[in-house]
Amino acid sequence: MSPDVVVVGAGGCGPVVARELAGRGVRVLVLEAGPWLDPDRDLSLLEDDSNGLFQGSLRWGPGDRSRPPWRRVREGAGLILQVAGVGGTTLHYNAISPRAFVPNVDKRWPLSYTDLVPHYERVEEFLPVAQVRDLAEKDALFAEGCEAIGLPRNDSRDVAAPSWKPCYNAILPIAEMSAAADPRTIRYPETDGCTMCGHCLQGCPHPVGAPLERKAKRATNVSYVPAALATGRCEIVPNAFATSVLWEALPGDGRPARVRGVRWRDTATGQEHEVESPVVVMACGSIESPRLWLSSRLPNTHDAVGRRLTMHLQDFVTGFFDREVHPNVGQVTMARADFPGYGTFWAQGYGPQAFAAVVAGTGGATWDDPTGDEPWDLAGRGWGRAAVRRLREYHRTLTLCISTNDEAHPDNRVSLATDWDPDEHGPIPRVVYEPTPASQERQDWLARKGAEVLRAAGAREVHRTGIRPVFMSHLMGTMRMGRDPAASVVDEHGEAHEVAGMFVADTSVLPGVGGANPTLTAQALATRTADRIADRHLN
Repeated sequence: MSPDVVVVGAGGCGPVVARELAGRGVRVLVLEAGPWLDPDRDLSLLEDDSNGLFQGSLRWGPGDRSRPPWRRVREGAGLILQVAGVGGTTLHYNAISPRAFVPNVDKRWPLSYTDLVPHYERVEEFLPVAQVRDLAEKDALFAEGCEAIGLPRNDSRDVAAPSWKPCYNAILPIAEMSAAADPRTIRYPETDGCTMCGHCLQGCPHPVGAPLERKAKRATNVSYVPAALATGRCEIVPNAFATSVLWEALPGDGRPARVRGVRWRDTATGQEHEVESPVVVMACGSIESPRLWLSSRLPNTHDAVGRRLTMHLQDFVTGFFDREVHPNVGQVTMARADFPGYGTFWAQGYGPQAFAAVVAGTGGATWDDPTGDEPWDLAGRGWGRAAVRRLREYHRTLTLCISTNDEAHPDNRVSLATDWDPDEHGPIPRVVYEPTPASQERQDWLARKGAEVLRAAGAREVHRTGIRPVFMSHLMGTMRMGRDPAASVVDEHGEAHEVAGMFVADTSVLPGVGGANPTLTAQALATRTADRIADRHLN
């Protein structure tokens, strides 16, 4: 197939663009660096099988798990959460699908919140995204704490003031099963929908034996990808790592360059390929999109590419209770609390391995350090018998995940590590991140508010992790959209200021969403970008 459009990346947003365009008769080729996993065969629901940094099925690395993961140079960053494979990091995500906070869009973005709403609605209807109706035990306990401190409930999809709500999740409705049914073995079509198994973060194979379109968690590999392929005008090539964008200089006073295709490498055979196309869409994420741009030596007149890396500066606050909480039962997250200006936090249903990391493995201090006037009893890492004793209380704990409205800074960035040897795909990326004082203050505020919610819910003891170095997820901003080419890479439609035919459609274009999980917003913008490609470049 000679494509009209090449999309680089089959993660959270590339398949959205592919489906929207292929549905309009456009021929689309999607290149994905990672493998194509079979949910029934490759997703065991065991934490280390999925999340192991070196051989886990959801790591950032080649499909051959005997080979090492792909390298990054990290300065200030600890774990970078990114998944290689068809579906990308949506294979791992909780499927929490909130809209951006209204104040973080209006007057800060090159478009208004109202402009986004119809695009939100298209994605919400397709996936679908629906509000949770029946809270699991952990989430009901979280709701009790929110109500006890006077935080109002807001069932609207729009967030403009502090509130809590049952989540809007991209997960099929909860299945009807008997209490004795084992969600790990009960098969489709005897059950259809979410089995509340508690393992969203390990990838969702449920219901067992269901066709892709009926898997409960609506990662793109089971939603947008099958829909794009069903058009007959989309081809997806896994294990295809894009190494450069092919382009040529343009004369005159307009854009200085235009794309003409993509060069990519088969990660299994090492063979290199080229494909010609008048339109290229980068959907590789906030690290790989700037890496690909810089490796291709595309115009970067104002040094804007890779700048202003933001994330959601996460942390964890855990309450220990004198009652059963069952944190491993239910969708991983079913209730959240939002605080425009600060960020958000939600009930997080971790498995035992992740819980051990939160309580005893990742903090920047130790339990022996005094906590002063802070509202938690313990902070940082524990060890020995004290840690083991608390780990045994796992089933009576509720952990809140803090997601901070991060302040952008131009020195937080992705660049090429010229002082390191390249890998088989070219120069490796250097990721530099240091939270600003404002971001740290917001994170502390949210941690204190989270402790208040846990105390109000009846926690007898509270622990704050205080992650150091930072855990990087919800990466955004490195290919920022804006009207000013001196401070942004693409316009409000995702079209590059300096390269004709070049678009970016992933979280890297986001100037910030206020602490809300960014996937839905990036997908809404991806539908908007697909509209621009179809209307302006292919008609």
